[in-house]
Amino acid sequence: MSPDQFNDYLEQLPDSIAADMAEIVAETATEYFKESFTRKGFDGQNWQPAKAPKATGSLLVDTSQLVNSIRPTVVSPERVVISAGNDHVAYAKTHNEGYKGPVTVPAHTRVSRKGKLYTVRSHVRIVDIVQRRFMGEARELNDRLRERIEARIQAILNKRK
Repeated sequence: MSPDQFNDYLEQLPDSIAADMAEIVAETATEYFKESFTRKGFDGQNWQPAKAPKATGSLLVDTSQLVNSIRPTVVSPERVVISAGNDHVAYAKTHNEGYKGPVTVPAHTRVSRKGKLYTVRSHVRIVDIVQRRFMGEARELNDRLRERIEARIQAILNKRK
């Protein structure tokens, strides 16, 4: 179901169940976005594999901070917003949208394999970070939302009988 069709569908629902629907949308969308990391893809599209496979962890998962930063930030009958990232996960947008351009690497110290300390001066690098989308509009998500909303409406109707 396209995003426009889904929005039309939501607008046709009675106001009395709008609050329930907002909770369903927030919970389902958060769950779906977090599942992207397990599926290693989004809305039926697989992520581009890493150039060099990781020894530990998984693609985009090392400490789980990015996955754990996905949360609902606004839940109301009029609007649901799911966000990712925080002060410790400033790279969420970069991975979701991709980025090609300059990055300033701050001065730091590095330890060699032999234990010797090196000072690295601040410098600019050109990076090309591949987009690995895990959040946004998705037909799969809209279909899942419609199923859950219809199940909730059916449960409400069955209670009234």
